[in-house]
Amino acid sequence: MSVTWDELLEQLISENTFCSQISSQGYYLSELSYQDLIKKYGFTHSENAASFLSLDFFSEQSKTLQKNGLYIIRRGKGNFVILDEQKFPHSYLQLDLKNTTEIELDIDTSEFPELLDAFKTRQENAGLEQLNAVNGYEKLVVELFGKKEWRIGPRGIKSSSFPVFFKDENNSVKKIFDFSGRADLDYSIWTKDHILAIEAKSLPENEGLDVGWHKITYPIQRFFKYNNYKIKPVYFLRWGKIIHIFVFPTLSFHGNGILLNDKNAMKPEKIFKIETGLG
Repeated sequence: MSVTWDELLEQLISENTFCSQISSQGYYLSELSYQDLIKKYGFTHSENAASFLSLDFFSEQSKTLQKNGLYIIRRGKGNFVILDEQKFPHSYLQLDLKNTTEIELDIDTSEFPELLDAFKTRQENAGLEQLNAVNGYEKLVVELFGKKEWRIGPRGIKSSSFPVFFKDENNSVKKIFDFSGRADLDYSIWTKDHILAIEAKSLPENEGLDVGWHKITYPIQRFFKYNNYKIKPVYFLRWGKIIHIFVFPTLSFHGNGILLNDKNAMKPEKIFKIETGLG
């Protein structure tokens, strides 16, 4: 009889090896890959590993882990780490919509009526391209940097390897693991001195404010070598006809890696609200 994912985690966190690592170092670095783990405990399912390891939102974290003050982060290629939240504060955002600035669009519905109608979908890519079609990015760039020349940059999945660091409860930075795997960049906008690296979600209203910082920052590491650019993480959250854009401080790499739970980096500098009229 197959166990559930939560039952698997209950067994895992009760084992001596797990308890010893959590007690001594504040995290459990599994030597078993996801596939080896589910074979060991008899967990069968129809979903892929990402459904259990690559969690976009803190609300998706296992109830078993949450009640024990733990959370899971993917390391790539089916590997993972489980951290003690008391020793390493979690790396998920806790966003709100205070101090929002509205960007007004000038939408001419007569020029491309079929194109605008085609954007009436919840797909993330459609939402991103919709804003381009109505000159939303032009206005965003002006709001952030003034009148600047800009271009749409690369996007998509890229394999990367880099170290991942966390701050502990004493504010000391520690390397926890090396990430090695694929990360998906949804969109990027380039000026001659800035890169806006965009993670996009299209969700029902009031959802998505607890997105994981890894979703936003893992894909940015591909631009590490462009040290003449200031790279700003951006979270594009679409709720039907309304888009909220959270712009974060310029990302500071830690060595050649990512510091994943820096609370100062995770606070937006600016939040924009755009009513598109196109749900």
